[in-house]
Amino acid sequence: MNSTERPVFNVVTVPDSADARLFVELSSYGADLAEARHALDLATGSRGDGSEQEDAGAYLIAFAVVAYCRTYFHSNVRKPLTEHIAIPAEYSDIHGLVGAFRNTTVAHSQSNLATTFPVGFLDAATLRLRDVTAATASQTLPPPLVERFRELIEVMDDLLFEMIEPVRQRLIEQLRESDLAKMVDEGGQLEAVYATDADFNPRTRRRPYPTSHTVYWSGASQPGD
Repeated sequence: MNSTERPVFNVVTVPDSADARLFVELSSYGADLAEARHALDLATGSRGDGSEQEDAGAYLIAFAVVAYCRTYFHSNVRKPLTEHIAIPAEYSDIHGLVGAFRNTTVAHSQSNLATTFPVGFLDAATLRLRDVTAATASQTLPPPLVERFRELIEVMDDLLFEMIEPVRQRLIEQLRESDLAKMVDEGGQLEAVYATDADFNPRTRRRPYPTSHTVYWSGASQPGD
């Protein structure tokens, strides 16, 4: 956009309220579900094509499991999604299986779905020992369970939308009654805080009503790139 052109939109932050905080919480679940859905779609879309992405399929499924479980596992900043929405009875089995897979295999190496064996390699003709190494056999979710998991994510996303929409409509009505011109004049936009990669800090805790977001950059990635 040319610097002399007027922006198409002005962005203002919806004022803090119980509804705004609820909207943030519910929408953050939606972001997690979107990540899980996208990862599964990448994994299944490359199945059988012999690409590097197919090689990454198990890792994409594992990420989808983590993203989905974030919605209802313990958090210090939001309630579990399951306190807002009940898991449909017909999907309780796959919901429980995904949670168990996360606990025993993805987050913690406890199950025999990922087993490491000590093996020796022998010369086939002389049986002379050539080497000893470790071989790990791992198993991700089988394709039928991946499809079932994908259905669960879609169902939960639909139920979440039904809950978010009334809240969103209330916020629309509240914002319409606000002095929007004043909010724009006062710079009612989301604040970006820039820091260097040396300042990167994962030990932070987001607020129920956020007002800024920190963007970390290095010499290879300047702000605005």
